[in-house]
Amino acid sequence: MLKKHFKKKIVLAAVVVAALYFFWPGFSVQKAVPRYAEILVEEFGDQSTAKLNVIGVEPHLEPTDFASAAHLEIKLSSYLEAARENGLLRPDTLVLFPAHVGTGLLAAGHKSRTYEAGTISSALTPIISYNLAQFGKNYYIFDAPNKRVAAAIRAQSQAAAEAINAVFSALAQKYGVTIVAGSGLLMTPGIYPDGLTYGHGPIFHTSFVFTPDGKPLVDAVRQIEPSDAESAVTEPSLAEFLPIFTAGGTNYGVAIGADASRDDVTDHYMAEDVSLILSPQFNKREDPVEYPFGTTPRYKWGMAVSMKGLGWGLSAQGRTALIVDGEPISVQNDDMVGRIYNLWVSPKR
Repeated sequence: MLKKHFKKKIVLAAVVVAALYFFWPGFSVQKAVPRYAEILVEEFGDQSTAKLNVIGVEPHLEPTDFASAAHLEIKLSSYLEAARENGLLRPDTLVLFPAHVGTGLLAAGHKSRTYEAGTISSALTPIISYNLAQFGKNYYIFDAPNKRVAAAIRAQSQAAAEAINAVFSALAQKYGVTIVAGSGLLMTPGIYPDGLTYGHGPIFHTSFVFTPDGKPLVDAVRQIEPSDAESAVTEPSLAEFLPIFTAGGTNYGVAIGADASRDDVTDHYMAEDVSLILSPQFNKREDPVEYPFGTTPRYKWGMAVSMKGLGWGLSAQGRTALIVDGEPISVQNDDMVGRIYNLWVSPKR
């Protein structure tokens, strides 16, 4: 009898431990408050002949910056404030944010356990428990090499799309600039009159462009060549679906990650008279990319930026690369200081 009672206690304890592991979310995250840090500014090109300028933001980010749309908006605002203080914000200014700055917002709205996790896998556990019904539905309906992560992304897609829209719409309106909103992983992303939305289908690695009125422009930019890790949850798109944007009389395109050096992407943009390429990148510290546009780029102007810092077992490098009047330039800093790079884009001669 005593042995049976002891077994019951062990089972009960195991259930309690399992429940705590899967369902305990942690504590509330500190309210979003302005935090001022050192931000360095570097400029390229000739301001006297420029028709527009591109500001590449190389931010230092950490998991708590993604606790809510407000947290990320405040953090990124500090970089645009630095640009404004240096007189770099103009009506035709384009601001480029790095890849996966939107992916982090899949974690928005949770508690401390999510942001203190040492790996992406462990960070997903409280997110999954919070969205258990949606996660379960997507896990069994859709297939993917990494079904757990893909189902978690699908379960969070609506919240992430709303957060991405809130952050970059607010920043574009506040500073009166056009913003290339980095990138994020979303289920069948699209643009509708009231902002971003999603459908029930494939996951794409996606970017959006927001105009100074806070509206997303034209269509979503979907990646053609996902990385190995991204391929475990995303589907590739086609170069022919990449939208064309215009600013200051200059046609420009957005190419995420490896797409910036693909021939089919370059051919598509060359056929549309694109002379400026903007690329959200994510460069891990152990595997930086020196020339994301290739060593002999066909574009006249370009910029690629990557974030620094991060967490969840990932350490981002923060490399920035430019094309200045046809000449490729790579900028590398080994510190973790946030930076902005300004590129003056002159008209074709």
